[in-house]
Amino acid sequence: MSRLQRTRAIAAVIALTSAIGATACGRTDPSLQVAVDQALSADPATAALNIDIFANKGVVHLAGEVESREQERRAVAVARSVGAARDVVDDLRLTDAAIVGAVKRALAADPLVGRIPIEVDSSRGNIRLSSAQTGPDDRKQAVAVASKVDGVKQVEDLMR
Repeated sequence: MSRLQRTRAIAAVIALTSAIGATACGRTDPSLQVAVDQALSADPATAALNIDIFANKGVVHLAGEVESREQERRAVAVARSVGAARDVVDDLRLTDAAIVGAVKRALAADPLVGRIPIEVDSSRGNIRLSSAQTGPDDRKQAVAVASKVDGVKQVEDLMR
């Protein structure tokens, strides 16, 4: 047997072994993606969520927006429960509405800035605070409070 024939034979055995292993060990990526989608749709806590699902080499990627960290944890747990998933990558994030609500609650609970009307806006976790009724100490405190809220990436101070 020549070196070329031996190389081709080894390549054929490797390809056959890989194909048998993929079939025996689990699902193909498209079928894994469908299985995760079906599991998320069947779960009452995740059925209404708009989650993008992508599978690559048995690794499931979840992306999209959730209203709470509990929804995020549940979606990841459901995806992991699909037996053929080797791993689950969590690229989910909180919605801007959820982040704005949490920032407003945190500001309202603060003794220094809780009574000051502060407008809160968000774009993909980047918060903008605006008010015409704040002093320097109020502004500093409002930014500090907002910065500590889960899901906040950056705080822009538009207060005066």
